[in-house]
Amino acid sequence: MTQVMQDQDNDLARMDGLWIRVIEPQSPARHARDFAQVHTWLRQYISRPHDEIGRTGPVCPFIPPALSGKDAQFSFRYDITGEDERQLREALEAEMSTFALGTERSRTHTGASLDCRIVVLPATGPEGWKVLDEAYEDLKNNAVAHGLMVGQFHPHCDERAVRNPLFPVSVAPVGLFAIRRMAPHDVLFLYKHRAWFRIYDQNFRAHYERGRVRDPLLRELYVTAVERHGLPELAPKAKENDAP
Repeated sequence: MTQVMQDQDNDLARMDGLWIRVIEPQSPARHARDFAQVHTWLRQYISRPHDEIGRTGPVCPFIPPALSGKDAQFSFRYDITGEDERQLREALEAEMSTFALGTERSRTHTGASLDCRIVVLPATGPEGWKVLDEAYEDLKNNAVAHGLMVGQFHPHCDERAVRNPLFPVSVAPVGLFAIRRMAPHDVLFLYKHRAWFRIYDQNFRAHYERGRVRDPLLRELYVTAVERHGLPELAPKAKENDAP
């Protein structure tokens, strides 16, 4: 059973005026508790700087404006325990598909879109989290092929921060699967993988050629990946933008 909550219809959605969907609805008290737990994590951890992240700014720079601008969607999947890997994969692939079809492709001036969907998996436990980890790379392959980025989060998640490999950045109070559109900074996560980087290059080469990506690390990784994967070099004008 799927329940779509509108702002005027219930207190849970009115908490922040956000798009919220619940599959296999539980009691209102359970909904409110689970939403509050995830929302608190997003506000007090994901939206704030962290000493171990290896850079300035929030753990995820997209979340604060996405929450404030009501660009974040929440899909609560009480039907998924994670014990059935096929069910988990199919459900999360469906979430990616409906997100891609139902959100605008408009981007900010930086080339990023604030649209995102947080798929909350309250019924998963340690076994389900393990299955989520095992399914993650295939899910990411599917996501990147469609211009999306995904991330898995749960209490035992061992994903490390890009700039600090000692820090397990993706620990969350419950199982979560985050979906958003690809952005220029995603070269950090895609540059090593040929198939992923080729799709990134198709989306953002023009940003580098026009000098819109100024972060030295991002530009260095981009140029390195272009050479490693045998793609055409940047136009001479773009190379001039790298000059001191």
